Amino acid sequence: MKKISLDTESYLYDGENGKFRAIPFFELSIDEWVIYQNQEPKYLLNFNYRESSFVKQISESMEQGVDLEEIIKKYGIYLGLEWTTKHNITSKEIPDSQKHEKVELELIESFGDVANELIFIATDSYKQSDLINEDELLVKYMAENDKGFYCLESMVIDRNKNIGKLIEFLFEVKMEFSEIRLSKDISVYDLSTLIGKNIDLKQLEEDYQNWIKISGRNNTMDEYGTLLGLISFLERNLGKKQLILRVENKILCPTTYKNNGGNSAETKNSNNKIWSKLKSLWS
Repeated sequence: MKKISLDTESYLYDGENGKFRAIPFFELSIDEWVIYQNQEPKYLLNFNYRESSFVKQISESMEQGVDLEEIIKKYGIYLGLEWTTKHNITSKEIPDSQKHEKVELELIESFGDVANELIFIATDSYKQSDLINEDELLVKYMAENDKGFYCLESMVIDRNKNIGKLIEFLFEVKMEFSEIRLSKDISVYDLSTLIGKNIDLKQLEEDYQNWIKISGRNNTMDEYGTLLGLISFLERNLGKKQLILRVENKILCPTTYKNNGGNSAETKNSNNKIWSKLKSLWS
């Protein structure tokens, strides 16, 4: 993602807990919006950047009458993060308190810049073609075993670098894994050498706050529950021969809205079978 440096001004505000300094970004045009992540300014959404697939995707939803704030919030929910276009400054501004600031934001060019769907698959054998074709993936790995469990577990990570951090956190190891590129947006990693080396639930409880710190993820019950589910999945599958991680760069957000004709790329994406199945696991 491109780094955008903004020359702006911060102001003092008088709040319930005393004075504080914040940046309202008064100088932005009507085509420029700041996306706040966990209440901190993180990304710049610039509708003048018409070549951006991210801008095109949002614009299509807005043309259907959907409010920008609603779209951004839904994107954040999919990523497991708190996203908003509205700052939380509700206090009274103190006159003549402005101060020059330089803020660096990231320009999202594609939703894939911030969205990676991770699917862990425990198996005794697999074919790469099973992981490309979504129908075959569901048929083979979404079937319940004799104990009522699936052979896969999923998670959405907001940044590429957090994929490595997740593996390091779960297995307490930092190592390079060979990537098998199945398509432009899908990669596979063989984690079989890590079977049986994951942290347990007690250690998750002790180290969870460290995960929040190193990943920048939201500290929520959903986040903790997802990690708990991953560790439980790994514990249940200690007897499997292979542990495969499928990573898909999500160019389109599955929560985008349908147009009247129902034939947009977003519609096809939101209707695909694997998303419908996996969504029930995440809820």
